[in-house]
Amino acid sequence: MDDKKPIPEEVALQICEEVRELNKKKKFSLAKGQCWGCMKYSQKKNDIRHRCIFGEENNRGCYLVNKIFDSKY
Repeated sequence: MDDKKPIPEEVALQICEEVRELNKKKKFSLAKGQCWGCMKYSQKKNDIRHRCIFGEENNRGCYLVNKIFDSKY
């Protein structure tokens, strides 16, 4: 069973925005590509609930968000 703490929705969204801002500054990275695809898909569906963070139970669908959350909390 997964022993990772659930990420509160507000915190997950805040970290998601932080990650996106960091990735905007990079010329190229896999993380930047992941963020771009995630945002493109959620905007296409016109629903924030399609972001990767909501892809798994407890808002742990994005490894970039999970990594920051686990190191801070």
